[in-house]
Formats: sequence, C-alpha cells, structure tokens
Amino acid sequence: MIVVGGYIDMESEAEIEAVRGAANEMVADTLKETGCIDYCFAIDIGNPCRIRLFEVWLDQAALDNHMQTTHMAKFMGAIMDAKRAGASVSAYDAKGATKLM
Repeated sequence: MIVVGGYIDMESEAEIEAVRGAANEMVADTLKETGCIDYCFAIDIGNPCRIRLFEVWLDQAALDNHMQTTHMAKFMGAIMDAKRAGASVSAYDAKGATKLM
C-alpha cells in the first residue's frame, strides 16, 4: 500500500476557487481508477489558502499509472496556471493500517 500526503499552498483564496472545478474533476476521475483506495482534497481549516491532499493506493504500479492519466495532466495544468505559494507532497510505503477511531 502507498499513502500519499501533502499540501499545495495557493497565494489567495481566489486561487483556490480558480482550481476548485479542476480539483473536483480530478477527485471524481481518480476514485474510478483501478488500485485507488482513497483520494481526497480538502481546504486546511487553519490556512484557507492550503489544499491538503490524501491518497491511498493499492501499490506503486497503481500510483504510477495514476501519474500518467489525462486527468492528472489536466489537473496539473490548472495548478501550474494558478498562483501558488508552495507545495510539499510525499509518498510513503505502508504495510497496513491500524484503525484508531
């Protein structure tokens, strides 16, 4: 299992709104992919200009396939066209999960 987490900081809340449609499409299309266990974006409650992302993939091959999709290219185009202030996204190899709540 591969877990991906991170954030994309936008320069303003208006920039968040500018990419909201592309983000909604990205999530909807990605959730249909083989090997996608979970995929979501959220606005950080402590920073309204930060998009948090969380993904869970069956394996590295599923994540690699995701990175080559047309909806990924379209979303990345929208993000690159927007005014960003920074980003940090990392993938983690996970052996499993323990339910905490």
